[in-house]
Amino acid sequence: MTEAGQATEATADAPLGEASSPQARLNEIRERLAQGERLRGSLETALNRAVAAVDPAATEESLALLQGSGGMELYRSLILWAGPVEGERVLDIGCGSGASTRACADIVGPEGSAVGTDPSPEALEMARERTSDYPNVIYRRAGAENLVGIEDRGYDFAVASLVLDQVGDLEATLREVHRVLRPGGRFVASVMAFDQLRPIDSGLMGALNAVVARHAPGALAGRASRATIPHERPDRAAFEASNLLRPEERDGMLILEMHDEEQAWNFFARTTMVLMLSDAGRNEFREVLGRRLPHTLSLPIRLMRSRRPG
Repeated sequence: MTEAGQATEATADAPLGEASSPQARLNEIRERLAQGERLRGSLETALNRAVAAVDPAATEESLALLQGSGGMELYRSLILWAGPVEGERVLDIGCGSGASTRACADIVGPEGSAVGTDPSPEALEMARERTSDYPNVIYRRAGAENLVGIEDRGYDFAVASLVLDQVGDLEATLREVHRVLRPGGRFVASVMAFDQLRPIDSGLMGALNAVVARHAPGALAGRASRATIPHERPDRAAFEASNLLRPEERDGMLILEMHDEEQAWNFFARTTMVLMLSDAGRNEFREVLGRRLPHTLSLPIRLMRSRRPG
């Protein structure tokens, strides 16, 4: 890793102390959010990394298992929208436990290759364990805003699954995407589109967010009114500044059927909104959730597709 890359990571982790364990860092973040400190900047970065370290496989083992409208799947639908061809090189940004990277490798075939990047060493360790029989996959530690060690113009397409809404600097991330793509290379990304919730689902999520507001008031400060990427003006400006083309959009739903409390809790217990809560907050969250069951929750997902001109 370069000195610039080390500096970026150290700055993000500094408020919590690098020597502490992921669980200790998460506990400290919970306390700070409970005291009303706003979830933004280095604290938000630290939360995302602590959650990834404590439970690296959460997305792969919960959200990615859901089927959606029109046959949508979290990883495969996104990757196929890039128009992959066998033999191509693909970069998976924010690969987590490696499920998306493996899906990319399956699609580009043995003549192609996939590189997964993530800032979390815990996630990368799990990704490597789960990818031991994939000779065309490698992993590197790098954040989305600074893809350390990833060569210029080296990839036919890049994938960012549920990453863009977690980065602190969207413009820096998109500039890195532009840098690593070959001319004409494609970029696909997905984000949660909670501003597109159905009214019945908004009622459920509103009740659950009220629990978060009571126990971690800093977590929701200034976030509730944000439109889904890329609809805010700064998002559009970030794409323009990166020299990537204005993204196409495709919206869909992932369906979570919750017939009983245990089934619902197995899903929500691994989400960031629950992991940031104290024991008392988690107990209240589970109680409020249980009162609203059974419920079929439609989780809106937005896919975006762009490319580097050339």
